[in-house]
Amino acid sequence: MRKGTSMTGGHTTAAAPSAIRSLPFWKLVWGVLADVLVAAVTILLAIPAIVATIVTRRTWAIDFLAPIWSRIILFICGVRVDVVGLEHVDPNRSYVIISNHLSNFDIWATLAALPLRLRFVAKEELLRIPFFGTALRMSDHIVIDRSKPEDAVARINARVAAQAQGGKPFCLLFYAEGTRSPDGQIHAFKKGGVTLALRTGLPIIPLAISGTWKLLPKNALLIRPGGKVKIVLAPPIETTGMTLDDRDALNERVRATIVENFDPDY
Repeated sequence: MRKGTSMTGGHTTAAAPSAIRSLPFWKLVWGVLADVLVAAVTILLAIPAIVATIVTRRTWAIDFLAPIWSRIILFICGVRVDVVGLEHVDPNRSYVIISNHLSNFDIWATLAALPLRLRFVAKEELLRIPFFGTALRMSDHIVIDRSKPEDAVARINARVAAQAQGGKPFCLLFYAEGTRSPDGQIHAFKKGGVTLALRTGLPIIPLAISGTWKLLPKNALLIRPGGKVKIVLAPPIETTGMTLDDRDALNERVRATIVENFDPDY
């Protein structure tokens, strides 16, 4: 696939409302029920996770419940996730995972399907979501203010250092575009992920996710249930011996790999 031509069947942001209107009635009903049930499941699982974290002062409950929460949501929405390339991940190593970002479904699919100790770099706006935001604030995921890039870098570096001192391998996941795709295409990548990898010496795993935009486009409120998602993990790119002078070329290499593995038919 040529760079910058990763289309999702010709969908655009403007076409999203008409796509919803074209859904069969039973799918519209399913979508409404899915929205309600997703909210309910989020609240029901967030409460014990928050309480356990307050009582124990550890995040094990959030780590344990997050994949369960995600799998329940995928079940409610009738979504299947196919994973390719998991054999490239050594469970005894830490990685920087750099991914494209199509939809909120990216998070659920990734948490549900990848048996990894994932840590997301999340935008501060997510803290406003009731219950979910509280659980996110108390977790080991990294929440940043995108309007303050220097503070964001300092927070990421501090959290990576803390995770490394803990001795357990982890995967820090960056959505390289910085926000969800407005049209199902892969857009320009920011350089934060590759910069961190170069500074820490961690290898990079390019992750391509396909199919989630069709389930829940950016700014859409109604889930379009019933579908499939594909996650492709490329072989790690070692950063040992590289410097910040290699950042632009490395960022382009990662993006090109993700574009190549992106599947518009999902």
